[in-house]
Amino acid sequence: MTGILEHNKFIAEVEHFVKRFGIPIVNQSLAHVSQILGSFALFPYENLSKILLLHKNFDQPVFRHPGNIIDDYESFRLGGTCFSLTFYLKKIMDYFQYDTDLILADMNSGNNTHTALRLNFQGGQYLLDPGYLLKYPLRIDQLQLSMDSVFLEPEERANRFTLFSFKSGNKIWRYSFENRAVTFAEYLKYWDQSFHWMTMHGIVLSRKTEDEFLYIHNNYLKKESSTQKIKGKFNEDLSFVIQEHFGIPRAIIQKAKEALLDNLHHDKELGYRAPDWVE
Repeated sequence: MTGILEHNKFIAEVEHFVKRFGIPIVNQSLAHVSQILGSFALFPYENLSKILLLHKNFDQPVFRHPGNIIDDYESFRLGGTCFSLTFYLKKIMDYFQYDTDLILADMNSGNNTHTALRLNFQGGQYLLDPGYLLKYPLRIDQLQLSMDSVFLEPEERANRFTLFSFKSGNKIWRYSFENRAVTFAEYLKYWDQSFHWMTMHGIVLSRKTEDEFLYIHNNYLKKESSTQKIKGKFNEDLSFVIQEHFGIPRAIIQKAKEALLDNLHHDKELGYRAPDWVE
């Protein structure tokens, strides 16, 4: 399985992405990286596909590969979660011969529960985070407010950094990471474990465009743009709301809702952490 990161793996899926989104074959530059990230951010963050994949393969490790992501995006407007998205982005960066490393990060949900890439470019290091929908490389070793109003700060602990978002004059803690490359075996370990984390106890989606941020967690909706701000719980059927805002077919959402219940019961039977209401 570790051979999956070889340069000659998933070239067809990468070239499909390059052609689909019109990524030019040009000299390496941060502008070129930003173009890649901007197109890649069209894949929404969503765990519907992950819930369904776990339901079909509960008794064995299973990973969502680049071909799954591009096919499911074109067919159903699905995307992925941080591990599958970062893996696909890694293959794209390999294709263009950028020097990148896999990194792990700590979130409120636990340690090593998030992943991203570190880009090593012209003497600098940059954070590339498709799971957080960042559209621009963010310099790791220099304070820099990005166009997405996020920035990194060094921690007191050596070689560690924290990602903050900046809103209405307030800093909001998002995650923390050690600036070190992880092996693919370590990456796979946490990717496999991620199918049973708290983030899989409900349905979550988010999407960021040039002028709008959209987030859904079960029956909670947050929508922000330059002209509109909506935040709170909704009573409408979840499948209708997701289809309206993300264009994902209701049939996919209904299947994921049913699969989620089965997955939670399986998790409890196998000793994984599950919500208290799961019998």
